[in-house]
Amino acid sequence: MEGQTGSVSGAPVVFLDANVLFSACLGGPSFALLIRLGAEGHVTLVTSTDCEREARANLERKHPEAVAALDGLLDRVSALDHDLSPHREWAAALVHPGDVHVLAAARAAGAAALVTGDSTHFGRLMEREDLDLRVHTVRAFLEAGPAGL
Repeated sequence: MEGQTGSVSGAPVVFLDANVLFSACLGGPSFALLIRLGAEGHVTLVTSTDCEREARANLERKHPEAVAALDGLLDRVSALDHDLSPHREWAAALVHPGDVHVLAAARAAGAAALVTGDSTHFGRLMEREDLDLRVHTVRAFLEAGPAGL
């Protein structure tokens, strides 16, 4: 599945960036719907161990009361630890150096989509349809729905 859009159990794989994990822990109807799509098997939600660590560190610093929500969220989102080296060069040509690990991890996970709140660094990729995966904000992903992958 590495390097190709894929699915687990027939559901498209959707990679969640650290900022989406962070925001989901704070709540909101869009994030609840995204997590419900995963719980109902419409998508398979994944992240990387690096994104998990980043979300946890930011929650501990900014919203320590929400750290426990991350543990509950990770019961429904798989944190994967792939070898990113085959995907780093591809990702480095597309995103800011600080975000290479995110795009490379999404590709390594075989994600059909990367969901991020970082439109500054990922915005230009959100318009592209020629990549191995689609890049969306939470809102754009929910508007398109899993069938839009």
